[in-house]
Amino acid sequence: MSDPVRVVPAAGEVADTARALLDLADDPQHVRTVNGGAEFEVPEYLADKYNAKRTPKKRAIKKEDG
Repeated sequence: MSDPVRVVPAAGEVADTARALLDLADDPQHVRTVNGGAEFEVPEYLADKYNAKRTPKKRAIKKEDG
């Protein structure tokens, strides 16, 4: 497995972040808490899945002529 990626939730979002990571993980053991439970270490594949789910899709804006 590659080096772990650290996920740092926003204040008050630790539980929601944990649930999202666990839902996306191939194996629950891929989600580890660090820093007293305030942060998570996950494999790169899981960080990629998590970021893709969190990042809103950008939509192209159609410009109208004249």
